[in-house]
Amino acid sequence: MAHLANVQQSLVWPSRTFPAALLVLCSVLVGGWFVEPGAAVAEPELSGCTTDPSVPNELTVTCDPGSGVGEHAFIRCRDLLGMPHTHIGATIGTGGGWSRANCAPAETGPV
Repeated sequence: MAHLANVQQSLVWPSRTFPAALLVLCSVLVGGWFVEPGAAVAEPELSGCTTDPSVPNELTVTCDPGSGVGEHAFIRCRDLLGMPHTHIGATIGTGGGWSRANCAPAETGPV
């Protein structure tokens, strides 16, 4: 019987950390609602490269040969709770080419 009393004492609900965790979760969620999405552009704009933000939740950077060497596309997205995330595409080589960055399935962007 004494063991049952110890178990009941350890299962006191709600714990003191629950209200604090709930407050943090609500703050992040409400903060995400008030942040406006930004423009999807390469930072800084690269010479010989074009940026294509026409597809939702995706950014593509296309570079001519010799341009944009070592650069990559990146997109900033927000998850369902409003937390920002950055996704990075593949690195562009010396022959030019393209780099594409996508938001995760449950995220929206660009932010």
